[in-house]
Amino acid sequence: MPSDDVTGRPGDGTRRRDAAATRRALLLAARTRFTQLGYDRTTLRDVAADAGVNLALIKRYFGSKEGLFKAALASTPRFLGSDGEFPRDRVALAEALSRQLAAGAWAEFGEHPVLMLLRDSGDEQVAQLRRQALAEFGRQVLEASGGSSAPDARLRAELLVALGVGVAVVRSAVGLRPLADATPEDLVGPLRDVVEGLLGPPPD
Repeated sequence: MPSDDVTGRPGDGTRRRDAAATRRALLLAARTRFTQLGYDRTTLRDVAADAGVNLALIKRYFGSKEGLFKAALASTPRFLGSDGEFPRDRVALAEALSRQLAAGAWAEFGEHPVLMLLRDSGDEQVAQLRRQALAEFGRQVLEASGGSSAPDARLRAELLVALGVGVAVVRSAVGLRPLADATPEDLVGPLRDVVEGLLGPPPD
């Protein structure tokens, strides 16, 4: 029976999940659904069922489907790793990308979570959130690379993001091999070349 998120009194034998655990379960279920099905085909009822909680809890914590999508985007693991893992030079950037884009890297979602950003919802507010997230990925690439002296540095960073998105799409939709089965070790060499060639000279 779905949890109603109410904590029982001591000794009454009631086992309820706490609010933080409920929220985490809903976000994991939402990220998986949005990644695999897109915004339109994801229903709040299915998300609640996947999380094993009452549907009303989605409105309690997130307000609406749009609110749940915003929270799912915000809680998705950082594109290039957490602060402790965040790459600080171009070699580390290529290594981080090779891990992100390798086969099986996002088993908990079934697909790369960037796919959550690609399926059109027809909702302008959601589309704006998608654009902001992809722009943030480009900013992270520039930060991780140490910047670029090229006048079109931002465009170059976004092209690198587009390459990563393309890998996720081709693996999901086509299963093109050897790309679909590539390991981090397979990818890191070519990605070092791409990073250096695409981002241009580093700043002096």
